[in-house]
Amino acid sequence: MFGRIVLVGVILVGWTVSAEQIAHVRKLAPNGDEDMTQSLLDATRALNEQGGGTLCLEPGDYHFRSPVKRNWYVSNHDNDLPRDVFLPMENVTNVTVVCPSRAEFVFHGNGIAIGVVGSSNVSVKGIGVDYSRPFNTEWRFMGFDDGMPVLETDPAIFPFSTEGGVLRNAGECFQAKERLVVVFGGEDHEKICEDWVSGECLRLSEKRVKMRACIDKWDYVVRPELSNTVFVTRSVCRPSPAVFVSRTERMLFEDVVVRAAPGMGIICQLSGDITIRGSRAAADRTAGAMPREGSGRVTSLQADATHFSNCRGLVTVENCTFERMYDDAINVHSTCLRIDRLSPPDRLIVKFIHKQAKGFELFSPGETIRFIKARTMEPGAELVLRSARLIDPETYELETVGKLPAGYAEGDTVENADWQPEVRFANNIVNRNVSRATLFTTPRRVVCEGNRFVRIPGAAIKLSGDSMNWFESGGCRDVVIHDNDFLNCRTSSNKGVIAIDPEIASPTGQVERYHRNIVVEDNRFETHDVPLLWACSVSNLVWRGNHVVRNNRYRTLRCKPLHFEFFEDVTIDGVPAARHPDASVDPNTR
Repeated sequence: MFGRIVLVGVILVGWTVSAEQIAHVRKLAPNGDEDMTQSLLDATRALNEQGGGTLCLEPGDYHFRSPVKRNWYVSNHDNDLPRDVFLPMENVTNVTVVCPSRAEFVFHGNGIAIGVVGSSNVSVKGIGVDYSRPFNTEWRFMGFDDGMPVLETDPAIFPFSTEGGVLRNAGECFQAKERLVVVFGGEDHEKICEDWVSGECLRLSEKRVKMRACIDKWDYVVRPELSNTVFVTRSVCRPSPAVFVSRTERMLFEDVVVRAAPGMGIICQLSGDITIRGSRAAADRTAGAMPREGSGRVTSLQADATHFSNCRGLVTVENCTFERMYDDAINVHSTCLRIDRLSPPDRLIVKFIHKQAKGFELFSPGETIRFIKARTMEPGAELVLRSARLIDPETYELETVGKLPAGYAEGDTVENADWQPEVRFANNIVNRNVSRATLFTTPRRVVCEGNRFVRIPGAAIKLSGDSMNWFESGGCRDVVIHDNDFLNCRTSSNKGVIAIDPEIASPTGQVERYHRNIVVEDNRFETHDVPLLWACSVSNLVWRGNHVVRNNRYRTLRCKPLHFEFFEDVTIDGVPAARHPDASVDPNTR
């Protein structure tokens, strides 16, 4: 029966299955190293044609080797089209793909593993997503030679090339020059340093290279030792995410673990009501992002574990463990486009600016755009669109119902006010990733509670926004940060364990602050001497009932635990921030 699809009349015990999905159930089993791409696509296509149903997978490793081409623009990724897609699920309704005992999907190449586009009521359960060749290369540190590191790896797991004296990854992945080095040390492989390199190297043997970089002089949190030190080299390319969801409503990922990815783990754009969850507690490690057990890998994903660009409805991420990825566990934001030309009374040309944000159809007739002052990031007038035309991947022509508002000019920006979600990030573990842990930029309600943040080099929670760099907008208006544990976070970068730091060119000109209505309460901090909260351009912030235990594990910054700039109506356990002894206030930013 291996490789065949069988129609069976069973109900999956222990899984929630809708009436539509009970109607049709099919089974699929792995077939050694054989390519399962067409078998799985045929099964889901047949279920969809029958009005929906469930594909039940036998446990084991499923290999996929036959991608197709799609011209899909993906937010926050390189967009050299067409891109490879292994399992495109397009225009699918009421379909579940499930393995109650865990199936591991292994993809041979560097394309999108699973792409769900134009669909609704789709569920994926009990799946691990991995690639045959990870996209980082991990090296054992063998010592310094004239201040330059000597490194050794297993070419069977991490094939590499040194042609022309330049280190590149090789094998079934993108062939790119290694440009960034991240060093992990100690028994638990904590990040201790990172820096850029030229990629120049000298090959010493089949397994060993000497990097031409004097990283002996880098700024380490802890000096590397011969035991337990791993150097990871990266290209920092982002050709594709592992899982891509676009123009889809009611998407569920349950007990899905992403183990490696060419870019991000799961990215959803222009989609609504997305849930990513574990069926058990986060400590059970049934969902999230982490290396596969027994793989010997220290790192997991190239970038964010989960990412939500211009979504709507409710985004839920709960009971997940996120480990060892190179960026956020979750990032939620909108995209603002720069006004290139205003043509009164009712037309304007706007442009995507960042090279990794372009081409996706962000505006539709009947939706609402919001104007933003670029230098102060103050959101303002809103208008409904009569028409929206994507002229080219960088340019939109918009026509509004009603006259363009006064006071805006070329260089200001607009965002789609309808595609900004509510967020619940709860009961997760974020453990020793390389950058920040979470990033929220949305005006709808955000609840971040019951999470455990462990040894995050940057901010555990960050509220951002800008119209100068990534052009990621969505000023927060209702945020609750409650009942979280922060264990030795902000070890090497960012401004605070919780950082509210939108990139604003002229905050002195603001009439209204960018982030508002924030409650930070009943959290527990076990930390060295760093800012617990660093906040700029904020109003109506409440800090209360938080418990702090100090240690000396990392270098101290000798600072007060709370810092504020450009703020109003901030209280610390009922005391105005300007009068509280634990707060520092920049006197030039009132």
